[in-house]
Amino acid sequence: MDATSNGDIQSCIITTGVSSLNYYNEYMQSYEENNTIVYNCMRVSSIKNIAKVENYKVVIDFCDNNIKEIVFELFNYLLPFNVELNVKVIYNVAISSDDIEQCMILLNRLDKHKLITLEIINKSSELPKEKEETSWIKKLKNMFFFTGAGNTGKTSLITALSELCNEKGHTVALVDITENNKLINYFTDIYPLIGANPQENFNKERVNDNKKAFANLYTYNYKSLLNATEERVFCESLKKISSTYDYVLVNTDINTVYGNSEIFNLAEKVFIVHDFMLTKINSAREILLMFDEAGINTEGNIALIYNKIIKCQFNIGFIEERMIFKKLDSKRLVPLVDLNCETFEIPYSKKTMRAMINNISHNKSIINNVAYSYRRNIDYIYKYINNVPHVEISDIDVIDYAKNSLHNILQYSHIKNLKEDVYKYIEHVNN
Repeated sequence: MDATSNGDIQSCIITTGVSSLNYYNEYMQSYEENNTIVYNCMRVSSIKNIAKVENYKVVIDFCDNNIKEIVFELFNYLLPFNVELNVKVIYNVAISSDDIEQCMILLNRLDKHKLITLEIINKSSELPKEKEETSWIKKLKNMFFFTGAGNTGKTSLITALSELCNEKGHTVALVDITENNKLINYFTDIYPLIGANPQENFNKERVNDNKKAFANLYTYNYKSLLNATEERVFCESLKKISSTYDYVLVNTDINTVYGNSEIFNLAEKVFIVHDFMLTKINSAREILLMFDEAGINTEGNIALIYNKIIKCQFNIGFIEERMIFKKLDSKRLVPLVDLNCETFEIPYSKKTMRAMINNISHNKSIINNVAYSYRRNIDYIYKYINNVPHVEISDIDVIDYAKNSLHNILQYSHIKNLKEDVYKYIEHVNN
């Protein structure tokens, strides 16, 4: 949304990250009027999308990431509007840093010169120590989110996994909240998420099992999630779908992570898809940082999928080092996130690429036409979402297995006779 006047919208709530958004949802949302819009600015680049209105309420929590850059750029952007600015700072005395100190100096000066109205809330005394169990965002055991930078192969992976689930007799719902709803290129049974009756669609699928596609696709405009009320309706819709299908696979992009990372807490597992492009490392790192800020556990809940990898040219360890660590001026590496998760490496294959193209152009199966390595990894992912451990065979294991198999074959009598005849012929030629 551009920074222009916004018709009926008179007030705007601005939060600076996950912690401040949680505060707003718990303590402020119920008191806001309908003509109020909410922006969650988790990065500096999103500030320019804030609309110009008559009144702004800014919620700042120093637990949010990149807080200094966001605060300074935010007020550089808002002050020229010459409108009412009410600022609520969620302050935890146990947290201190140079960035927080500089932010407070700026805010106090603005308040002193009547440019803002500043209110400071003691976080330790007002916020509960633990998140209430009645939170409306609860983990759904059969829901799995896929995210990552663009053009990494997420939609193809989801489609192939859907086919495999269907082969095994399971029902699958797909939810696409990416910017362009790319999954619509792969499926024919498409429904809007909000207002849809998943139970009715599910019954139709069961009755006409042989005539319908192997998965139902629900689409949603991710920009609607910027509104806290719409976010709650979205989550309730996912719960309904979860109760209807065996598996729910949600296709998201980095926009959803930036604006609404907390909805990923709905997922039993989250897959971050990365490809061979080293330029996308920063995107994957930002996703990991935002998940860490949102309290999404990186041990057991998150998996990394390295797709279209050319092993002779790319080192997975190097990519992970760039994603997880930050290099200081002293050349020392400092871990940004505590990452101990499952990883899947899918090599690039021309056969797999042809299968993807034929799926879109001729509606042919992906899973039955891709390279063996791709199918094997999809099977690993299927086992992973069902908490079934898989064991990959290393190169040396494959060689040993081949030697052992060949040895067993050579034990058959007709093979033994053939060997003896070959040896006799070689001796005859040598003599």
